[in-house]
Amino acid sequence: MSRRKPLKSLSDWIGAGGHSFEGSLLKSDDDGAIRQLELDRIVAGRYQPRQRTDEAYLAELTKSIRQFGVIEPLVVRPLADGSYEILAGHMRWRAAQQAGLTHAPAVLREADDRTAAAIALVENLLRRELNPIEEGRALRRLREEFGLTQEQLAELLGLSQPAISKALGLLSLDPAVQTLIEDGKLEAGHGKTLLGLPRAAQVRLAEQAAEAGWSVRELERRRTLASAATAPRATLPRDPDLIRLEERLRERLAAAVKLRYDAVRGYGRIEIAFSSLDECDGILEKIGVKKINM
Repeated sequence: MSRRKPLKSLSDWIGAGGHSFEGSLLKSDDDGAIRQLELDRIVAGRYQPRQRTDEAYLAELTKSIRQFGVIEPLVVRPLADGSYEILAGHMRWRAAQQAGLTHAPAVLREADDRTAAAIALVENLLRRELNPIEEGRALRRLREEFGLTQEQLAELLGLSQPAISKALGLLSLDPAVQTLIEDGKLEAGHGKTLLGLPRAAQVRLAEQAAEAGWSVRELERRRTLASAATAPRATLPRDPDLIRLEERLRERLAAAVKLRYDAVRGYGRIEIAFSSLDECDGILEKIGVKKINM
């Protein structure tokens, strides 16, 4: 994959898209003037990463808004058809509708798609309102739509590259396992443990873990036992150093890695598994191999 110019901050990235950035992402272009906008003229953000709604939280927020109103203004951008797209405050907008309000306070902000995408993702990441799968999908969308590398995403959002790799890696899990993580029945750590297994094994172990309430450590133990049960009986004990190196590579690449070495023949190989070309592209990027156009 080609190397791009490093981005030092979110402002560099937004500025590279032709939009100025000074200070807060949510700074308005009209000195912060708050307007009362009709809720019917406000539409959900195109780049809203949240795909599931916490109904309990929405109910609490609705109750609060009925009593106190919308305390924190929405941030919106004007659209050509006269409506306003939400940049920040999606849940407040939903709650205001349920509370029966007709207007809500809002700050207008001129923003291109690059800025809108950044605001939507960063606001949700800072508020920790996304589940791990939603976070991975939002990161993937930023990467694909704006041509960013994982290194640039890490710099852009102030996250470590392993954190980016982990979030994106979860998207290679079987959809049934992703659903269990989205529902909160499993954690991201459970998903990471299942990476590299055949889809059927992923689903089987994931369902057992969710039903029995296994910790991540317990799931790791069960995975090891399952692998040992299916391994050829004549296999000699593996070198602990190879096992530790496999774990380090799996952590770094967010993919299943197998090291095979024959000390007698002086021959070995590294096997890296992937389930999609997109995942393969991410792995190649991490090890510094340029993308091959197909």
